[in-house]
Amino acid sequence: MIESYWGLTASPFANRLDARWFHESPVHEEALARLFYVIEQQRGLGVLTGGAGSGKSLLLKVVGHQVRRSRRHHAGVDLVGLDAHELLWQIASALQLAPNPAATRWTLWRSVADHIESLKLARAQLVFTLEHIERADGSCHNLLERLFHFAEAKGSVTFLVGARSSEYSKLARLLGSHADLRVELTPLMLEDTGDFIQDMLQRAGCERAIFGGDAVIRLHALSRGCPRTLCRLCELSLIAGMAEEREVIDEDLIDSVAEELAASNEVEDFSVLQHEYV
Repeated sequence: MIESYWGLTASPFANRLDARWFHESPVHEEALARLFYVIEQQRGLGVLTGGAGSGKSLLLKVVGHQVRRSRRHHAGVDLVGLDAHELLWQIASALQLAPNPAATRWTLWRSVADHIESLKLARAQLVFTLEHIERADGSCHNLLERLFHFAEAKGSVTFLVGARSSEYSKLARLLGSHADLRVELTPLMLEDTGDFIQDMLQRAGCERAIFGGDAVIRLHALSRGCPRTLCRLCELSLIAGMAEEREVIDEDLIDSVAEELAASNEVEDFSVLQHEYV
């Protein structure tokens, strides 16, 4: 519905982890360059941190896509809810080793270790991207430490790990002693917010500015530069704008959408933000 009303070919602000919709803001461009430095130097571990919704998972998917294009080997795993055995099975599966569902942990380890050894002999680099490490079961920590140590010894394996900044201190013992570089995704600046919105609209087939300048300022203030919150506000504003038959979205419409989200605890208290930014 909103696509036809606004003249779009797709929903530009849908919550999707698709590298084709990756907007390379200055912050994300710098993070991407630093992560590839870790890969190209064949370091053991790079850590990507940022707030919830800052774009860590999408950035790691972009890294994985580019790694495969560079003819390196890549294996990506999302650690949400995994225990150590499940993690090892998922790693073996990501390496296309066709693990048996009933395989023991020892069998899985041997298959993964042997595969890494074979890649080293072939002088091939393997890059792992691990998302949401802070949301894995605690039993994964010993396994990950063993993997990081194993990678350091082999010198042909690089791990890139994504974690929330707020949880990093809890992972410092696991990551700190192994990490070669930590990259932090900071919030979007105001000018980057406007570029992000227009880029998403253009990718969806719209050339005109649907969001007015005052609306962009309000969106940046309410989202605090967080891409996920920004997309949520933009998407609901497009829906509200269609319902009211608007041609352009202004700050008043953004405010009404934000009030609804605040009531459902999806954004911070609107009255506080309104007082701070008006």
